[in-house]
Amino acid sequence: MKWVQKLSLTVVTAALINLDASVFAQSLPVAKKPEQVGFCSDKLEAITDDLQNRVDKQEIAGGVVIIARKGKIAYRQAVGLRDIEASESMKPDTIFRIASNSKIITGFAIHLLASDGLIDLKDPVSKYIPAFANMKVVVPGSSGQPNDYKTRRATKKITIEQLLNHTSGIDYNLNNHPILGPLLKQAEISDGYSTTPGTISEMVGRLAKLPLLFEPGTQWSYGLSSDILGYLVEVVSRQTLAEFLQERVFQPLEMNDTSFYVPPSKRNRLAAVYIPNFENGGLIRMGTTPKEIVPGFIMDEAYPYKTGDTYFSGGAGLVSTPDDYVRFLQMLLNKGKLKSRNGIKIVRIAKPKTVRKFLSVRDNDKEGNEVFQELFNIAGYKFTNGFFVKDDPNASNKPSSVGSFQWAGVYNTHYFADPKRKLIGVLMTQLFPYVQTDLRHKYESLTYEALAPNCKALVSE
Repeated sequence: MKWVQKLSLTVVTAALINLDASVFAQSLPVAKKPEQVGFCSDKLEAITDDLQNRVDKQEIAGGVVIIARKGKIAYRQAVGLRDIEASESMKPDTIFRIASNSKIITGFAIHLLASDGLIDLKDPVSKYIPAFANMKVVVPGSSGQPNDYKTRRATKKITIEQLLNHTSGIDYNLNNHPILGPLLKQAEISDGYSTTPGTISEMVGRLAKLPLLFEPGTQWSYGLSSDILGYLVEVVSRQTLAEFLQERVFQPLEMNDTSFYVPPSKRNRLAAVYIPNFENGGLIRMGTTPKEIVPGFIMDEAYPYKTGDTYFSGGAGLVSTPDDYVRFLQMLLNKGKLKSRNGIKIVRIAKPKTVRKFLSVRDNDKEGNEVFQELFNIAGYKFTNGFFVKDDPNASNKPSSVGSFQWAGVYNTHYFADPKRKLIGVLMTQLFPYVQTDLRHKYESLTYEALAPNCKALVSE
């Protein structure tokens, strides 16, 4: 195809070198050579080769990858197109819908409130949102049919901590549960992936009337817990979630393109979302009309500019750039502080003990279910505060250190951070469904393969 033929690796790399120096200068400091922070340049190039191969095969339209170590950018590349129809090249300043990569930021906001003394993570959420005071639990009938169920009163109250680690019993539409799925759909509960009228307050009010999947704290299920946390931020702070994050996180960290809303002045930088064309091959655009693409998944690509200024989904609603996101992750590795983009001052947004607690695994945190462990290769990881943390090296086949953390968004945005190795990886593209590619696993493994002593790099401490 014509648009694929345009994307020679040489042309893309040259364009990056010549056109985007100003963008590079605005991110973390850039290492003069990858070898200075312990990488082999030729090994890192394998990441771009892999991305380019996927573009050539029309598996993805394009993507941006950033690898940072010891507070410096070791590698940054953009490959392919961010808009096929407009023949718009992928650039480092491309804005992506980061979906569940929003969860770590919302979880961090909760920990800021706890550090401020405004909440306790052990508190029942009903202390702040009374609608959750008298929850019920689904009891499936013997037939297994969607309408064959009863409910019983929950014996435990949902705590803030259980919302953070997704043991609350709150489910997602996307899980397509035979009982809760139809109830969520009937109540017009949004997962945050589509144009959504109204406010998060209104949605949470409807959600609180529905039964739980299980008794709080007894099991793990990926769900709308982070959206409830986002509303909790609003209740406690007396600001919208957008206002709180802007004031406490995005503005001080100079994450200038991270928000729920994409204004008209930035809309041309927002990448399009694509879906594999299973019948004829290639990619087709998701489009701007909400639709149920697969059972339980109601989505469209227009929500960041249609309702992103009114509906703030703490679990899935943010947009960002790789440059912005790597700054957030670097702040965490720096235990709550970060240099300004011009390198003149250091900004602290959280206490070191707050960040340590945020990145730690609690005794009651649980592993993802078997489906998640297999799909995301996260055996040995536990879910806490909106992301997975490596807890058991004996159960994991990854080279990452204990304490490494990571997660992904449904449109194939990914991150991992290894505090022990001072390593960060961010990869963003816009492809649904997530399971259509092993992109995430590949770029993470290639990054570790490029580290000394896996290659003969000159390590400058």
